[in-house]
Amino acid sequence: MEYLKLPVRFASLFQQKKLESCNMKESISRNIHLLITSQLGENKQDYNYGCQLWDHDYDIHMSDDSRREIVISSLKKLLANYEKRLGSVAIDVKVKQMEARVKSGFQLRRRIELIITGNIKRVNEPFRFQTAFFIGPMSFD
Repeated sequence: MEYLKLPVRFASLFQQKKLESCNMKESISRNIHLLITSQLGENKQDYNYGCQLWDHDYDIHMSDDSRREIVISSLKKLLANYEKRLGSVAIDVKVKQMEARVKSGFQLRRRIELIITGNIKRVNEPFRFQTAFFIGPMSFD
């Protein structure tokens, strides 16, 4: 089975060419990436689509443990509602402070590291998604 590759390249559509497609694992990964990187309310068709993490992105007073729990609880709800192709989902989140390269040298930033595992229900095949990204402007603690 083929799935549309996100993001959709509309230039191909307007030129009446076939849109890019991908397999199920890649489709699930792309959907999870979109869920994580979307802010709640950003999707005007569904205000619940998006990760609650971005509501606290710049909160420098929030502890790393609190941030981790928000990410886990938000992703559990999102995956249950928007990625029904996965079962037995486990989410591992680490919040770290790391140096990030900026124009003037290095800056201390918070980094979220995510690993989502489970199985693809239709084919009972193991699934793993891993990503990491920096949040907020700076970390002071």
